[in-house]
Amino acid sequence: MTFTVIDQYNSFVENNFIKSDNDQIKILNDINIVWKKNKRKRYFIKSKNIDGIYLHGEVGIGKTFLLNLFYQNTKVGKKIHFNNLMLEIHQNVKDAKNKELAIENYVKKLSIDFKVLFIDEMHIFNIVDALIIKKIFLFFAKYKIFILISSNFSPGELYKDGLQRNDFIPFINYIKKNYQVITTPIKIDYRRQMLNQSKTYFSPINNETKNEFLKLFNKFIDSEHLITKVIKTKSRNLTLTKCTANIVMTSFNQVCNANLGHEDYKNIAKNFSLIFLENVPDFIEENKDSCRRFISFIDMLYENNCSIVILASKPIAKLNNINSLLKEFERTTSRLYEMTIIKPS
Repeated sequence: MTFTVIDQYNSFVENNFIKSDNDQIKILNDINIVWKKNKRKRYFIKSKNIDGIYLHGEVGIGKTFLLNLFYQNTKVGKKIHFNNLMLEIHQNVKDAKNKELAIENYVKKLSIDFKVLFIDEMHIFNIVDALIIKKIFLFFAKYKIFILISSNFSPGELYKDGLQRNDFIPFINYIKKNYQVITTPIKIDYRRQMLNQSKTYFSPINNETKNEFLKLFNKFIDSEHLITKVIKTKSRNLTLTKCTANIVMTSFNQVCNANLGHEDYKNIAKNFSLIFLENVPDFIEENKDSCRRFISFIDMLYENNCSIVILASKPIAKLNNINSLLKEFERTTSRLYEMTIIKPS
């Protein structure tokens, strides 16, 4: 008997990894129907082939999890983050002797090993990607790679207000015409629900707390598909290497010992909804400036409704030992308790 993607989903339910959700099951069934139709031979000239699935919805509702289940179940798939896909394509074009054939050759080579390509967290933010994306997808269709896309944006919201957006509109129309666009009705933020049921402030810093901190991080990300993001603020660049589209792990040293300010923290908060911050020290006179940055950082995350997981040297109430910042840090203490305390689901 064939082990289906629904069987796989149900095994997660039975082992208490997730709770059964009828909307998730319906999405998996819809994807499976399109995939099966795509594999069958065309018996009628008028039959319409669908090139893939475009699944979009809010952050944290399980889009990546569902598409992960499906592509793993097919056993002929590859997963790649959208940023990494574009980096690979740009590198291939750069290295190729024949620039005109570089993209097609990349896709053709990909099609030899994979029949399903899962492109996670699709977004279009720069004009170079916007102008070549339709060409890439036409080659996916030509070489019969079934495409799964997860995105926080509907097709019509991609590259919104971007330069030369009129040249990008044909790609939006192509997706609407050739893909099964699924708007997920799921409203539960599973990510926040998981955080609410988890310990999110770890201290002191030792092997046990480090392992717990990393274990929680790995529940939210796929370690094989982390990306690098550069956060630009005026003339400053902050390079963060352990990222997904909206989750990041960084260190206190990187964000609070460096010469960053309120604007930098605002840009971090805009880019990420969940921040894992490791190695927060206790505060004494010698690191007073870093403490002020930490206060500013927590303020900005709090004001932007971000979630945070912290690995720190001391419990929240004992973090600050700087008399001149006691009053200021009272607000930070209050916000840290609110942001990290375990809440009822």
